[in-house]
Amino acid sequence: MNVFTFTKPENSGGYAGGMEIGPLTTRAVLTINEDDSLRDAAVSMVERGVGSAVVVTDGKPVGIVTDRDIMRCYAQGAEEVERSVAHYLSRRLLTAPATMSVREAAQIMRDRGFRHLVVVDDAGCLVGVFSMRDLVVGLLQEIQATASA
Repeated sequence: MNVFTFTKPENSGGYAGGMEIGPLTTRAVLTINEDDSLRDAAVSMVERGVGSAVVVTDGKPVGIVTDRDIMRCYAQGAEEVERSVAHYLSRRLLTAPATMSVREAAQIMRDRGFRHLVVVDDAGCLVGVFSMRDLVVGLLQEIQATASA
């Protein structure tokens, strides 16, 4: 499993201006293990009222399972949900640093069709998940800040 973290462009002062995603990131994240079944992940997601679960190994994220993954699995047949989440993880997890700007996160989420970004610290440890809900909050805060300036 490869984990790729988006990094700021070389020789830049950071990400394209504006608010950073760190303060907006949901930190109470549901985490699961690779050997948990997709059914167990789905039950935990429903119990917590969340749309994703981060798969963690040795304190570091290695994947993410979303409500979309679970729907795809059910569409393939009910017996599929008994397989481990490891079977459904992409080979490459894309993560984001907490210092990424809200606008940059929005662009990545739009371009790649993501509804969740796994946020990590400099050591690659899980900080939280930046979701579409967090994105809306951040964009509204930026609009309000611009309107008051």
